[in-house]
Amino acid sequence: MPTIVMGEPDVMFSGAEIQKITNREMPDAAAESLALLATQAVRDYCGWRVAKRTLETIKLSPKRGRRTFFLPTLHLHAVTAVTIGGVAVAVDDIDWDQDGTLEVHGRYHWPDRRRAVEITIDHGHEHTPGGIAQAIAAAVARGALVPAGGIASETAIGQSYVYSRMSAGGLVAGAMFVRDELDRLEPYRIPVSR
Repeated sequence: MPTIVMGEPDVMFSGAEIQKITNREMPDAAAESLALLATQAVRDYCGWRVAKRTLETIKLSPKRGRRTFFLPTLHLHAVTAVTIGGVAVAVDDIDWDQDGTLEVHGRYHWPDRRRAVEITIDHGHEHTPGGIAQAIAAAVARGALVPAGGIASETAIGQSYVYSRMSAGGLVAGAMFVRDELDRLEPYRIPVSR
């Protein structure tokens, strides 16, 4: 079971890990900001948290008349609690697979009301998979993922930092990953067909 530390940032990499995988020294604040940007970019593209493993309660809207239901995860460790329309369901009446597929058994069925299913799940990879680290390292090397602040150039005692590719609201849409990097993220992306 994962340990949740309150107040700790929910990122896939720490600032120190970002510096290690990108092989770049940078100020701690810049590394932490980059860790947050990288985490958001990967999770947005993949459609789920991917890593670090956590216990999470989510409300979902099932598709009417179906016995099969898909959770926003591809690495499910456990289903710990389920309520359907406010009624607690025995976890034994829920059949699940690691890829986030659920099927209800017994007297229960998925309701046709929105947000009628509340489920607590233990999911996510313990550590960020290597392909994701490679994609982030490549994106950082290209300058696509840059810390917030929009620094155009900074040089001091032989070190230089150039941050761009920013809009007023953050990272410019579509500037994050190129095809090779997306190919490395693809195994962790929830299929559109779900």
